[in-house]
Amino acid sequence: MAVLKPFSALRFDFEKAGPPETLCCPPYDVISDPGAWLSQNPYNVIRLEGGGRLGGADPYAAAGLALKDWLARGILKEDEVPAFYLYECTFPSCQTGGERVLTGLAGHIELRPFSDGVVLPHENTLSAAKADRRGLMAATGCHISPIYCLYDDPGRHVAELLKNAKNSAPECDFRMEDGIRHALWVLRNGALIEAITKAFADKTIFIADGHHRYETSLRMHEENPGAVSPYVMTVLCDMSDPGLEVHATHRIVSGVAGYDEEDLYRRLEKDFVPAPGDAPSEGVPAWVTKKAIYKLLPRREGSYPLDVTLLHEGILEPLLGIDPRCMAAGECLSYTRDAAEAVARVRSGQAQCAFLMAPPTVAQIRGTMLRGEKMPQKSTYFYPKIITGLFMNRFGK
Repeated sequence: MAVLKPFSALRFDFEKAGPPETLCCPPYDVISDPGAWLSQNPYNVIRLEGGGRLGGADPYAAAGLALKDWLARGILKEDEVPAFYLYECTFPSCQTGGERVLTGLAGHIELRPFSDGVVLPHENTLSAAKADRRGLMAATGCHISPIYCLYDDPGRHVAELLKNAKNSAPECDFRMEDGIRHALWVLRNGALIEAITKAFADKTIFIADGHHRYETSLRMHEENPGAVSPYVMTVLCDMSDPGLEVHATHRIVSGVAGYDEEDLYRRLEKDFVPAPGDAPSEGVPAWVTKKAIYKLLPRREGSYPLDVTLLHEGILEPLLGIDPRCMAAGECLSYTRDAAEAVARVRSGQAQCAFLMAPPTVAQIRGTMLRGEKMPQKSTYFYPKIITGLFMNRFGK
């Protein structure tokens, strides 16, 4: 059974720190230039969240000192009364056109080992990323960005509980430079809090983003239960929410020793029918070469449950030698959500080839989790990302 409870969030005082659009940022792992965010405002949350990406002699200790300073000066304040936080994100959709709205509920979920079947992952994790997050959490004693999770609620019971909260004005409402609007309501009503808590008691929680942070939080609590909270800050979204989007992540291949395009074509023909075409579809990835793009039609349908599994286990590892060790070491494979970028890198000679993927469906991801399986790294890209900086949480007891 999932245990969900309210918490006292740590939040910016906008009068002292500045407007929220200069203080918040995307999750650390999708930011290529932390300095660009710091140039907007010296209190931008990337100062706390950036970890090793910020550089310096000890970026973790620096984040801990900054947090302590901001608390002392009232830049950040902790809410006095525990609450749930209703989060709404309005964004331009590249899948449907127009705008879509994603609704999430921020609260505390009890940390449970994956073996309990209450909180389930869908991706493998990397030791270096967990070490980075551990260094940051140990130095700050704070969850700075939430774990992004999904839950199954076919009857939309939770949505019904939350819809009346939007009748009041949000406590925070702003739009970032990318055109995405973020709004936040604080839910303090005792009866509503109790109803929400009960609604989640029978639910399974599926991690969408934040596997490294979840595993690190669990390990830190197990190692020191007297000092580290058994809960982690989470934003929960309904799997049937009309604003939920999953984008494709394409694979770019470079640095494979002895790569031979003609030889690879002949080897692919054993299990696939290469056909001219520039767009992947479900079950049919597209292979980008220097002169052409081929859709790879599997000769045996249903051999793999997921497109990304078909690619990794049916092509990358057996034909190109790109195995899990290579991926963990960051060798021979890079990723992009932009198909045009993947094609351009191959055509310019910066890469040997690329594979374009169709986006996985939420149903496929859910099925993978329930089967106890995991997908390769960078298999999913949930969009939009939950903003960092609207709420944080000190996890020390």
